Amino acid sequence: MFVTRLRRADTANPGGFLVFNWSAALKVMAISAIPFLELRFGIPVGIVSGLDPAVAVALGVLGNVLQVPLIIFIMYMLRRIAQLVPWAARILARIDRAAERHEAKVRRYGWLGLALLIGIPIPGTGLWTGAAVANLMRMPLMLTALSMAAGVAIAGVLVGAVTTGAIAVIDLF
Repeated sequence: MFVTRLRRADTANPGGFLVFNWSAALKVMAISAIPFLELRFGIPVGIVSGLDPAVAVALGVLGNVLQVPLIIFIMYMLRRIAQLVPWAARILARIDRAAERHEAKVRRYGWLGLALLIGIPIPGTGLWTGAAVANLMRMPLMLTALSMAAGVAIAGVLVGAVTTGAIAVIDLF
């Protein structure tokens, strides 16, 4: 079975600290921190690398959530710099145009809309898009951070479930 081959558990020391697949764990966190790849790719890589699906989801969410303060800071600084520097204003205008496509939904549902925008793992959504929309709407900082974390958790669970389900279907053949 495909899934059984992926789980290389040590029977002499099950769940032991030294047996844990640290390279796969770091790989999941690193991939999950890369914009546009995020946990949509990090979690499947972790599961295929032999990590337990729950561990892969937790590491993917952690790797993605760790960048929330950085993203909020970058968006804040870009808005400040755009007032002074023309090229930054052009970059911000491009980001704002992309964010405007999602703004109406987020305005309608508030923080929950932002969490769902980030949490639905399809192209054009995700943490960076959510940050751009929140920045465009001038949402309060703490509400933005909590909505982003909730959205990442939703996305992590969905990606983990889809990946595990896909592997189970592959096992049937």
